[in-house]
Amino acid sequence: MGKIVGIVLAFGGVAGYLYSWIHMQKEKEMRLEEFIFFLQKTIFAMETENVKVMEYFARYESKNGQMCGEKGSILEKSLHEIAKRLATYTYPKGQEAWEEVFKEEEQAWAMDSETFGVMLHAGAGFFGRSRQENICFLQKSIDELEKQQVKLKENDAQQRKVWIPVGMLGTVMLLIVFV
Repeated sequence: MGKIVGIVLAFGGVAGYLYSWIHMQKEKEMRLEEFIFFLQKTIFAMETENVKVMEYFARYESKNGQMCGEKGSILEKSLHEIAKRLATYTYPKGQEAWEEVFKEEEQAWAMDSETFGVMLHAGAGFFGRSRQENICFLQKSIDELEKQQVKLKENDAQQRKVWIPVGMLGTVMLLIVFV
């Protein structure tokens, strides 16, 4: 009876670990989707109205974070922090505040270095000389992030194809050795 309980617990542990790993991958994909949506929303706002960056960042509310039951998403928290820092007028360029806040939150974003680099450079699309320049730069950033998103999804799918069967079969083989 003890062996059966041990086998069930071992399978449950490995299955739970694999589930949390898959859930972490999905959250990373959702954060990237949310960031792309934010950039698209910003382009629309810049085209239709006169956007003041500090106010826009301070008022931004993430729909994605509210659906997940969180108080606020990482993007929302980062934007609010950027707005606070810009309000102090201690940065000569807004891009510096953007980069500093995003670098502080790099662990929370949990993105690969290439995608995170594109996210850092996307900040230049808010602090350019003209509205057209900003829109053009944000559109370029969206295109690059969408390419990264496709690459990320393919990579995650390949990893799941390999590690889920390997994890479960490895558990079976380990349990056979112990039984």
